[in-house]
Amino acid sequence: MDLMKLFPPPTIEWAVLMPFLTVVATGLIVMLWDLFVPLKTATVRVLLSLIGLGIAIFFVTKLWNAQPTNTFYNSILSDRLSVATNIVLLAATALVILFADGYLRERKSNYPEFYPLILWATAGAMLMISTTDLIIIFLGLETLSIALYVLAGLCREDRRSEEAAIKYFLLGAFASGFLLYGIALIYGATGSSSIADIPVAWQVAGQNAQTMLIAGTCLLLVGLGFKAALVPFHMWTPDVYQGAPTAVTAYMAAISKTAAFVTLIRFLAAAAPMHEVWQPILTVLAVLTMTVGNLLALTQTDVKRMLGYSSIAHAGYLLVGVLAGDVNAVIYYLIAYSLMTVGAFAIVGLSAKGGQEGSSYADMRGLWKRAPFAATMMLVFMISLAGIPPTAGFFGKYFLILAAWQHNLIPLAIVLAVNSVISVYYYLRLTVAMYVDEELVEREKPTLSPGLIIATLACAVGILYVGLNAGNIQQLFAIPVGG
Repeated sequence: MDLMKLFPPPTIEWAVLMPFLTVVATGLIVMLWDLFVPLKTATVRVLLSLIGLGIAIFFVTKLWNAQPTNTFYNSILSDRLSVATNIVLLAATALVILFADGYLRERKSNYPEFYPLILWATAGAMLMISTTDLIIIFLGLETLSIALYVLAGLCREDRRSEEAAIKYFLLGAFASGFLLYGIALIYGATGSSSIADIPVAWQVAGQNAQTMLIAGTCLLLVGLGFKAALVPFHMWTPDVYQGAPTAVTAYMAAISKTAAFVTLIRFLAAAAPMHEVWQPILTVLAVLTMTVGNLLALTQTDVKRMLGYSSIAHAGYLLVGVLAGDVNAVIYYLIAYSLMTVGAFAIVGLSAKGGQEGSSYADMRGLWKRAPFAATMMLVFMISLAGIPPTAGFFGKYFLILAAWQHNLIPLAIVLAVNSVISVYYYLRLTVAMYVDEELVEREKPTLSPGLIIATLACAVGILYVGLNAGNIQQLFAIPVGG
């Protein structure tokens, strides 16, 4: 018996796999380098990580104008959506690594495992958004999640960091169970792990199979809703954001949200014939997520918790774009949100000193006097998060509201607009603390590392550039799902 005929080897398009393989290999190189050449500083780790990410971005851009391609038994997909979001993931990871070194040194938690773990987490996110196979989605999600569980508890001497890690792990494992059970039910109904087979199965399946599809879809939405921090699966977010090291929080906010929403876009595009089932559910979740996130953010006294609830509200905004079916508006907003949130958390991390971190509003008082550059950068990020022109945040919300209005989701457009107005209060409150309020106690001037200056400046310039060139960016990322 010819085993090659019985088990034919997969056709592999190496160009499609190279960005993912480059990130994985970079993580291995960084880990092995530190194992054989112990370093007192993280400079080489940072440089190796950035070089690897730069090479991965180069490989991704080579796929920009290529035709949509499936490879490795049709489990890995390269199309315009995966290419665009891979660039967002890789660039956001590079920005986090740039400012993380100085922050982790101040926290006295500059452990070498941070860099390979964050690279492998990115590889997991890349896997999630570059497939239409449910098994590969699960593998990517778990690769991302397991690395984040460890990273959340990186500050081992800090009780809050340990608490964040265990809380994230327990709730994340629970959500993964929902996701995996949903995948099993969808497989049982369709006989395939590919989401591309859902439309056919829905049309020809009997009542029992349709019931399994509905149950599987609901369970899968629970798993993705946890990762995207949608209400009511959001309770972990403020606690984990507050307890985890700020560099990890910045990464988590940008990368997890991007991976979850792109995966959701792909799944809902395949499950379009079932829209009467999931659309009402997600509409209610969008309203709850926007409203609960903003109202609870109003009451916070800790900046990281405020930004945690703010991220929940932004997840609701993004869900409006998903429901409207406007992929371009969602991708544009993900770009803007990644720049805003990474930059904001980078500035919050400046409060770390002598192994401790303070992230209350009181810690941000008088920042203008102690660090004018940092306060100016934070002002740009707050203005953009609030949606004030001409920043990317303003145009991102405008595109989402316009998409909802054009697709007759007028109530959602109104709720989004009202919630955007509500959010201005707590962003303005932080701005007042930095520029107007006097310090309660005299504090040392924070040390701005070169990496932090470069990262925050890149975020601020990116926010203004993406905002002032909103039309061109929208045209550049003209993304049909599956193409």
